[in-house]
Amino acid sequence: MMANGKTPKPKTCPICSTEYIPRSSLQKVCHNYKCAIAFNKQRHAEIAAREQRKREREQSADLRQRREALKTISDWNKEAQAAVNKFIFWRDYGKPCISCERQLNYGVRGGAVDASHYRSRGAAPWLRFNVFNNNSSCVVCNRDLSGNPIPYRINLIKKYGLEIVERIEHDNKTRKFDIDYLKRVKSIFKRRARHYEKLRKRYSEAA
Repeated sequence: MMANGKTPKPKTCPICSTEYIPRSSLQKVCHNYKCAIAFNKQRHAEIAAREQRKREREQSADLRQRREALKTISDWNKEAQAAVNKFIFWRDYGKPCISCERQLNYGVRGGAVDASHYRSRGAAPWLRFNVFNNNSSCVVCNRDLSGNPIPYRINLIKKYGLEIVERIEHDNKTRKFDIDYLKRVKSIFKRRARHYEKLRKRYSEAA
């Protein structure tokens, strides 16, 4: 009987699997001292492994911070654009090319589907992250035909309406993005891309 007056329940030794009656609530193994030694060694090894994993996480976080500190505004621009492109991929998943309306091969991520800008990044860099200005396109229209702008405009009006298309066309207010802004863009669109990716996969599984 334990100090609290309750009769202890049998336990199974985690080392030798022998069933035993503990003498106190603190007893973790059977009455064999070899099991107690083995248990302590095991516990110390687990503690050491946890501490090692913690050190590795801290080192990894430190390295990541150092790398981010070395990134230029150009690097952040590329990463923000990549996040937006991934969002566009999943937002438009299953839809045809915005310009030629041919069916896109969404099975080849980053290869057969481009995020095409209606107003190019060179002509209007302040619209590079605008979700209405970014739409899924085939490689031929986007790269070989410079976006194939005439049918792009027609289909963009069908998709969003004339008012939004004209708003894009008349937006000539130049803006420059600092690193903090680009970090927010990357973070926001990574989350949005994951959300749409989960939705698309859920719909595919249900179909």
